[in-house]
Amino acid sequence: MAAEMRVPIIEKTGKYLGIPSDWGESKKQMFAWIMARVNMKLEGWKEKLISKAGKEILIKAVVQALPQYAMSIFKVPISICRAIEQKIAAFWWRNGASKSGLHWRNWNVLKLRKDNGGLGFRDLITFNKAMLGKQAWRMTQNPTSLWSQVLKGLYFPHCDFRHAGKGIRPSWGWQSLLMGRDAILPSIMWSVWKWGKD
Repeated sequence: MAAEMRVPIIEKTGKYLGIPSDWGESKKQMFAWIMARVNMKLEGWKEKLISKAGKEILIKAVVQALPQYAMSIFKVPISICRAIEQKIAAFWWRNGASKSGLHWRNWNVLKLRKDNGGLGFRDLITFNKAMLGKQAWRMTQNPTSLWSQVLKGLYFPHCDFRHAGKGIRPSWGWQSLLMGRDAILPSIMWSVWKWGKD
């Protein structure tokens, strides 16, 4: 087909919207690029020149924002989330290039809100669920949108999204969306409003 159309065959298609188009066989390989980018950012910063406040801003604004788009589409493996958090914790407590630093508090404490005694670092596993739940809510509220109709035609043509199953040969993106739906379903309820002047 490529010869007939006179187009080259490209084995590596690169990235689309920052996410690699070529996936590995395992999900860990799929999301290895996130770890690579996190490592690149953390290893490129000089701890001696950064204050604790500066570290906090860099972690929240740069490192924890790196997987945000991927987490809004896919369920990232827990092992990847834990590995990112370990890298961030090591960077936070490190005193210099050669010193690993002593971890004075558990990472679960640092993830708490500041008014609860933590530093407000993002819990990546919970954040991933929230982002997928947001996409599931968008699909529930906009069933006539193009992407909703495409997924409906592929995976649940005879029912609504709330009762949709995995279907035949589901993609990881669809399975991730179902996980987001299951995360928000217990909190969804009908609310009856009274219209008129009070």
